[in-house]
Amino acid sequence: MNKNLKFFFSIMMIVALCFGYAAIYFPLETYDFERLHIFLFNLCTGGTIILYFTEGIGSLSIRTGLFLALSLCYALSAFFKIYPITIFLSLGLASIVESLRIERFSIFPSNFFTMKESVSAKFHQASLLCLSIGLLMSSAVIINNEYIHVLTMDKLVLNTFFLGFSFPLSLITLSVIFSMIRLNGDFSQKSLSPQSFPYTLKHGEILPYIKNIFSNRVISVICFWTINLGVIIFFIFILFEKFYPQLVVTSLLFIAVITVFRLYRKFGQKMQQKQFLSSGIGFLIATAISGIAYIFYQMSPDYNPVDTKWLLRIHTFASLYGWNLCGLAVICRFNDFPIKLHSGIVIAIHWLTALLLAPLGANFPFVALMAVAGYIFIVLTLFFSNINKGERI
Repeated sequence: MNKNLKFFFSIMMIVALCFGYAAIYFPLETYDFERLHIFLFNLCTGGTIILYFTEGIGSLSIRTGLFLALSLCYALSAFFKIYPITIFLSLGLASIVESLRIERFSIFPSNFFTMKESVSAKFHQASLLCLSIGLLMSSAVIINNEYIHVLTMDKLVLNTFFLGFSFPLSLITLSVIFSMIRLNGDFSQKSLSPQSFPYTLKHGEILPYIKNIFSNRVISVICFWTINLGVIIFFIFILFEKFYPQLVVTSLLFIAVITVFRLYRKFGQKMQQKQFLSSGIGFLIATAISGIAYIFYQMSPDYNPVDTKWLLRIHTFASLYGWNLCGLAVICRFNDFPIKLHSGIVIAIHWLTALLLAPLGANFPFVALMAVAGYIFIVLTLFFSNINKGERI
């Protein structure tokens, strides 16, 4: 990715965070800054990076550039509540995503059901499919809530569905993570050829090695289905406000994330990206814990949404500016690693900013400035640190 494109994306991410605070310190009766906060990061920046990564041509194509331009218009139309334009743009955006998905994979996501393709490829197609479905579902909710009013549910609100644009980013990051895990879910004949074995493998170790790889492939596939189906089912339970089923599904998702972390730490290739992506999974675990805690709060007889805003802020910032940022930064610099920076220091500042300064900034203006400053440091460091050609970390 060239410097101009990295600069543009980094500015978009920083502006997105600023809009997250704008809704608190400059409230508007008619318009919701939260939408710009969500769209600029998840859809405009994240969605464009997903398409850029899928095309893999090293530059912004006309198709991906059109997606970026239309997504910015989509964000503004949703913010100003010009819903006919929002609906029209969502159809165009979904068509762009689907054209790329079909070109890269197939019309029907058959690789979900085959054991001959890697889990990385499964997550990649799931990310694109989720992005296009999310655009169409948001339009359906707009049509229902603003025009036809067929369904009436407390949780069937636009902002709830708009938050779903974060899920494609999670899936593409998981795709990158599994691409670094040896033979993740690939049961093809080629994967079991002698060339795929480590050259140090002795004759008596071949059978145990195959069994170990086989079991981890099965676990990888189970994680894929648990995460994808789990999030869909969890979202349905949110709409119907079923708290106990939410706890069950969230617990399963938590186990799946821990399993992914174990697989990645044990079988992932040793490289600098591994440190950042491991940190990202740590943020994902934090979002799972905060999500479970929030469900318990909701089940309380004296539950008051105002009293749990702090927890929701931790959950949101850990997800968007912790987990998702790690994945997007690694994708944008996919071919640059290793880069010149002190990984441990950057990761520590990242955790301090995302889990402490950013949530506190919602209540303390000075801390908000510190959070923005810390975030700017993290983004610019990750995007613009020089390539370290002489050392592998």
